[in-house]
Amino acid sequence: MYYFIINPHSCTGKGIHIWHQVQKELDRRSIEYVSCLTTHAGHGRELAEHIFSENAGILKLVIIGGDGTVNEVANGIPDIERAHIGYIPAGSSNDLGRSLGLSKNPLENLDRILNSKELHLMDMGLVTTPDKELHNVFLVSTGLGYDASVCREALHAPLKNFLNHIKLGKLTYIILALKQLFARPFMEGMISADGGPYKNYRKLLLVTSMIQKYEGGGMKMAPEADPNDGKLSICFVHGLSKPKLITILPFLLVGKHAGFRGVETFHCRELSVKLKSPQVIHLDGECPGDFSEVTVTCLHNKVQLLQ
Repeated sequence: MYYFIINPHSCTGKGIHIWHQVQKELDRRSIEYVSCLTTHAGHGRELAEHIFSENAGILKLVIIGGDGTVNEVANGIPDIERAHIGYIPAGSSNDLGRSLGLSKNPLENLDRILNSKELHLMDMGLVTTPDKELHNVFLVSTGLGYDASVCREALHAPLKNFLNHIKLGKLTYIILALKQLFARPFMEGMISADGGPYKNYRKLLLVTSMIQKYEGGGMKMAPEADPNDGKLSICFVHGLSKPKLITILPFLLVGKHAGFRGVETFHCRELSVKLKSPQVIHLDGECPGDFSEVTVTCLHNKVQLLQ
């Protein structure tokens, strides 16, 4: 038995179109399945909670949607080790699918899932706050500051729907990235890796922790990221003027930013950040609020993928 959670509105209706193709193929093959379509923000989490509370043991769960849908569902699974997860990308950014090298053909992805002979293990991240207000997992990336501001605006931008409609959805993040570079103020705070001493930083633009190589619709934020090494790939930018940042941004888009003054990259198992004021955070493009203190931890090989 396969359980499907589908975001029908993903990428201006692309999700439901892909589901119709998948459903037809499942019926043709006489595959037993249960399908659930999301209807509102957060519904993927609710559906996953319900499916796992009503069924015992290990379940085969297939997600059709974008990175945000995957994030919702992952946060609704009470015990991730009970889930064998299949993924069919249907979003506008599809950074998880890109990082995993998945096909753009949904039926090829379905065939891979149905014929999976072994599980592919993958790391995931966990973000917590001291008061436990935030205790969420992510599969692609999480970030404080600049990239999170881009994600938050993209979630509500009419521009995104328009560009998705004309199949240029990836441009959304590039356009908003330029806008937010000028619009948002810098941050100030302290960063500690793997329990080491905190270091102070001024004019922080972003603090990003990556599991995968890509975020923001194909921005190669962490070229050296390995989703199986048990470590986060960290990138943070500080101490630079806005004009200087404009010259670095094109290199950031293509993953050639390491080595520039003010751009720091490294790997660690846990990252702690304390900022002077609350800042927006994103997890796989979803923005749960503004926080001033977070800890990001890599959970090694917790995700079991059908592929």
